Order: sequence, then structure tokens, then C-alpha cells
Amino acid sequence: MAFIKYIPFLFVVSAANAQSFSVSDLFGQANKQKNYYMQQIAAYNALKSEIKMGYGVVKNGLSGIANINTAELNAHTAFYNSLKTPSSAVKNSTQVKDILNYQQYINTAFSHSFSGLTTDETNYVTAVKNNVFNDCNKDLADLQNLLAIGKLQLSDDERLKRLNAIHASMLEKYQFSQGFINSIKLLITSRRQENNDAQTLTNLYENH
Repeated sequence: MAFIKYIPFLFVVSAANAQSFSVSDLFGQANKQKNYYMQQIAAYNALKSEIKMGYGVVKNGLSGIANINTAELNAHTAFYNSLKTPSSAVKNSTQVKDILNYQQYINTAFSHSFSGLTTDETNYVTAVKNNVFNDCNKDLADLQNLLAIGKLQLSDDERLKRLNAIHASMLEKYQFSQGFINSIKLLITSRRQENNDAQTLTNLYENH
């Protein structure tokens, strides 16, 4: 055993200090030393086991945190991607069809010939038409962006609110165009009627 090699040294020390030890004293001290070493080894093994177990907890804990963070990131990514895509509730809204119908009516209404107007009146109608068309183009561009994938990051509620605003704007121009065009037609009709009446009167005088 390892402690036996230290026995001659113990004898030399005993002789130098003029002290007498029995063999049983030497073995007693050796046993104490052995017990001490055994206790140290046991303590070391226990510490190593605790460290290993603690490392496992930390490793698993960090792995769990990483998994949670990945799941949250995936959830957030999916959420933000969903904001870029309009839902069927937005795309299939009747307001979208209304807006397109309003635009078609406005285009058709201003495409009629307005013969019977003076040059100044014709220029005025053309200026009004250009302003209405410019505003309609802005609404249609907003609608296109609203319905396109990847253009805007909005929830369905936010998209529906914007769609409602575009619808209201286009409806206003539709109603204005109706009233304006009807007024122009009424003016032209009235002038034609006046001209006809005047011509009728002229014919009557000429025939008498």
C-alpha cells in the first residue's frame, strides 16, 4: 500500500526527535491518513456528480430556452407574414366591386360627346374630368396596394378600414360625377329645346 513507503521516514523522524512510537501507533496514524484520503475521494466524487448533474440542468435549461425562442420567432414570423397577405374577407368584399363599378361609370360618363357647349364650357368640363380622373387614379392605386401581397403590413381590421375609406372617396366622386354630368346633359337639352322653339317661332313668322 502507498502509505508503507512513508514508514522508514517516520522512524528516522522518531529517532531524530528522541521519541518512541510503537508499531500500533504507526499503523493507527496510517489508518487515520487512509480514512482521510478516502473521505477526500468520496467528497470529490460527490462534487463531481453534483457538477455533472448541474451541467445537465443548465444544458437542458438552455436548450429549452432556445426551443422557446425559436417557437416565438416562428410565431412572430408567421404573424408578420400574415399581415402582408390580405384575407379573403378583404379581397372578396363587396366594396371592392363597388369601387370598380364606380370607376367604370365615371369613365363612361365623361366619355360622351358634349356638343352644344361653348368653348369655355367645354374647357371647363375637360378640367373637371381631369381632376376627377386624377383623384380616381389615387384611389385605385391605394386599392391595388391594399389587395397586393407583400405591399403593406396590416391586420384585416386595418385593411377593412382603409378599404372603407377608399370606398367612401370613390363613392363621393361617383355621386359628384352623376350630378355634374346630368347637369351638363340638362343644359345641352335645354339649349336644344330653346333652339327648336326659336326655330319654330321663326318658321311661324316666315309662313305668315
